[in-house]
Amino acid sequence: MIFKLLPLLFLLCGCASFHETSSRTPAPSSAEGSGNSPRQDTYGHALLFQLLGDEKNVSKLLIIKRERTELRDLIRDIAQRCRTAHEELERLAKADSGLNLKTNGLPAVEIGTRDAIGKTKAKQLLTESGKEFELRLLIAQHEALTYGSHLAAAIAKTEANPQRAQFLRRLSSDLEVLENRVSSMLMANYSLPASR
Repeated sequence: MIFKLLPLLFLLCGCASFHETSSRTPAPSSAEGSGNSPRQDTYGHALLFQLLGDEKNVSKLLIIKRERTELRDLIRDIAQRCRTAHEELERLAKADSGLNLKTNGLPAVEIGTRDAIGKTKAKQLLTESGKEFELRLLIAQHEALTYGSHLAAAIAKTEANPQRAQFLRRLSSDLEVLENRVSSMLMANYSLPASR
């Protein structure tokens, strides 16, 4: 049964897990020249777009995993906010041809590392259930939301377009709120053993 679901999980998780899947297009090498190379100031936008693209699909994982309502609702909220932000960022890029959402500027070794981490996490999420599944999923969401919130805030600081800067600040705040909900769920449901 698990092996029948493996292709579904890889499809839903983009062959990886959440924010580690930044394997779109690496930075052009200096040998490629600078003729039509993407603006480096859009690398952050591309990383954010990729993260949001992964996160908007996280709730699909719950199709094959039956978890408690509290977790399911939180994961759906994360996916919905990321889906909306992904669509908005795509719309903003269509309005500005200089905003490249495909080239993330990462070197090939970083892309390979992120892909390997993602595949490992996807396998772990597929094979685990109950508290182990929930804990791994919440930790992955905590990492992704923390990264996304800080990335959006960092991009907003240098964003020249006021509309995009406002969008990025709002997104950073929303992701931070979701990250706090994940933290609260972790704190409420998992405790450390008493110290001796």
